[in-house]
Amino acid sequence: MSIPTLRLIVAVTAGITLSSGQETFDFTVEHVRALRNKRGTLHVDVHGVVFRSDNPNDEIRISLERLRHVDVSNPKALHFETFDVEKWRPMKRREYTFRVPADTPVGELARFFAAHIPRPVIGYYAEENMYRIPAYHRRRLDSTHGTLEIGPESIQYLSEARSDSRTWLYRDIETIGRPDALQLRVTTGKETYVLELQERMPRGAYDLIWEKVYGPAER
Repeated sequence: MSIPTLRLIVAVTAGITLSSGQETFDFTVEHVRALRNKRGTLHVDVHGVVFRSDNPNDEIRISLERLRHVDVSNPKALHFETFDVEKWRPMKRREYTFRVPADTPVGELARFFAAHIPRPVIGYYAEENMYRIPAYHRRRLDSTHGTLEIGPESIQYLSEARSDSRTWLYRDIETIGRPDALQLRVTTGKETYVLELQERMPRGAYDLIWEKVYGPAER
């Protein structure tokens, strides 16, 4: 008899406090600009993000407190949006994109930023999970197969495509829902995922995420 894909995983660790793991990162990057990209280095630590090139005038410094949005889901590029607005376009936030090498540890970066900034981070890093359910994420161009993982501190979607994988901490989820018995919707301040489940979700799994997002009130 085959073991069902859907299974309850016994937790082997006691603590559930989010740990940032690696605390310092250094990369050779390319700053994407409108006219001409600029090569340089990117340093990330608890003080913020610093880009430097061979021209001191190109230096960029962003403290963690100034980060409004971080997207490290793309293994080839890091994207940062700040609270600052463009001088000549006051309706547009100041944003920075850096192309990075293929071996950049974007998972560790996602964990680092999630531990150090209070806003949602777009990316994936492994977290303890209790339930695993095969799932499908339908997108306009390239849909993906993956696994929905539900744990005490987060919901995760581990996709066959690295850029489509996500870790959503319960603190960052605005709403959840089940359009039907074989779908799960997760909405944060930045995106909404609707996952088609290939097996039914146990009642205990949905009760867990409902209580984590909305509290213990009856549904």
